[in-house]
Amino acid sequence: MELIELFSASVCPFAHRCRLALLEKQVPFEVVDIDLRNKPAWYRDINPDEAVPVLRQGDFVLRESLIINEYIDELAPEPALMPASPQERAMARLWIDFAGTRFVPLFYQLLKAQEEDERLAIQDRFLTVLGTIDTELKRRHQGKALYWFGEEVGLTDIAFYPWFERWPVLEHCRGFGLPGELTSLIGWIESMRKRDSVKKTGMPADFYIAEYEDYAGKGPTK
Repeated sequence: MELIELFSASVCPFAHRCRLALLEKQVPFEVVDIDLRNKPAWYRDINPDEAVPVLRQGDFVLRESLIINEYIDELAPEPALMPASPQERAMARLWIDFAGTRFVPLFYQLLKAQEEDERLAIQDRFLTVLGTIDTELKRRHQGKALYWFGEEVGLTDIAFYPWFERWPVLEHCRGFGLPGELTSLIGWIESMRKRDSVKKTGMPADFYIAEYEDYAGKGPTK
């Protein structure tokens, strides 16, 4: 197998997804760190959008974290990061889509919201989404702190987790903490924090807060 290069940035939760998947899959790879505030000119030749992550393996170049992670999972049969049955794989993809279309956008909407009324409206929607996640985890595991599809971590867990590691940013910038009654969700977060892959890729809360403060105050910059 040709060596994988992952163009990444520690601050980026999308790239974080891919680093987690590669470590869980035990696939050898090299990380190429990209300074998102001062992107090297040569990086445009690899990704004209200049975003991370990008996976390069020889002449093969792939973008988009969720697609990259499916590719990583298909490189070798074990350890599998998707459920064995077609039905459960379909459900895994459904929840991965939920992460991308319902959960992640609210994180950034709340972070960028400058008006109090707007923030409160987004928080209400966010609480509904968090409650949906907690209910699903509770239904699957009767309140036990396991992963989405059993006792082994998978792509569904990886699709969500990086934003929960960055939750201190929302607490610091928007005063929005995780409600204590979401016990299954909080238990799942604790299970993820114990993973070697999470320990190897994680950064302290102060790092994320410092990196996101300007973004929260001024909105996105290019």
